Amino acid sequence: MSWIFQNTGLINHYNPNIHIGNQPIRVLHHMNLWMFQNTHPDFPNELALAFDKNGLSKTIDVVYGQNKVEGPFIRVQNKRIVLQETFLSYLWCITHSVYVIYILKIEQPKINQQAGKEVYPENEEDLKRAEELFDYAKSLIVTYAEWDKESQPNPEIYLAQKRDLIEQPNCFYTEAVKFILCHEYTHGIKHLDTLNSGEAIELSGYIGFEKEADSDAIELMLKGVFPNKINELPTQIGITIGLLSMFYFKATTENKIHPKTEDRLVDALEQMQISDNHDVWGIALVGLRLWDEQFGLDFKWTVEKTDKEQFYDLIRQIKE
Repeated sequence: MSWIFQNTGLINHYNPNIHIGNQPIRVLHHMNLWMFQNTHPDFPNELALAFDKNGLSKTIDVVYGQNKVEGPFIRVQNKRIVLQETFLSYLWCITHSVYVIYILKIEQPKINQQAGKEVYPENEEDLKRAEELFDYAKSLIVTYAEWDKESQPNPEIYLAQKRDLIEQPNCFYTEAVKFILCHEYTHGIKHLDTLNSGEAIELSGYIGFEKEADSDAIELMLKGVFPNKINELPTQIGITIGLLSMFYFKATTENKIHPKTEDRLVDALEQMQISDNHDVWGIALVGLRLWDEQFGLDFKWTVEKTDKEQFYDLIRQIKE
């Protein structure tokens, strides 16, 4: 554990005896499971009940291999949640890019302006690396390519001097994974029996399942916010980035059996009761701007609105 106090040199978390997988994201698999199992103080008991009463599988499958991104799901037959290694890599890259771009392009310049001096110097190198990592994440949607951990930011090996730009995204990433797992968990305990029954389900029924899975997942995670709220921000950012990650697969937000992606994002932010000047509005804007630039959607942006006002204006533009 000497890496905790390391200030210089390379930090390398990989241990071949415990880390399974082919991609640098492998070093966070155990943390994902621990975080999910401890979603809130009574969640271990809820899980035990789900195993015994609802038939939820005690195993979460991680599909390894050099494959393009495939999204998470829960198997209808055995109620087993499935995550793909490449999807987890994609999610970490999105998390890192959105967070670092927000910090370097929005938060730090704002602090400099408020202070009337350069508290934080410009950091074009790390900004460029974050933008390049977003390009890599997008490429995984189309075809698999190896994550170059020698030159690209990643959670496995990194300079101690840059640890905040890795370890903060690690925190938000594990919360994003937790949101996804809680979403699938809700399907497992509330919806799969209906799907297995052969009962006819209208399209609105499927959409209702997805809305309930999002809402219940957020509620489960909010129960895990400590009384001193020290983990509230990571929870809020993780949920937000988990939903932002769904935008980059296509230029539209239409889904056959899911709510529109922008509606899911709005519902989540409103359920979390994000305050008017919260950082999450800015993070959501960074994520939506990346989507805008990815597909040339030509949204209208302005500095004359607050982040919250700009967010809702973008939602209006998406719907138009």
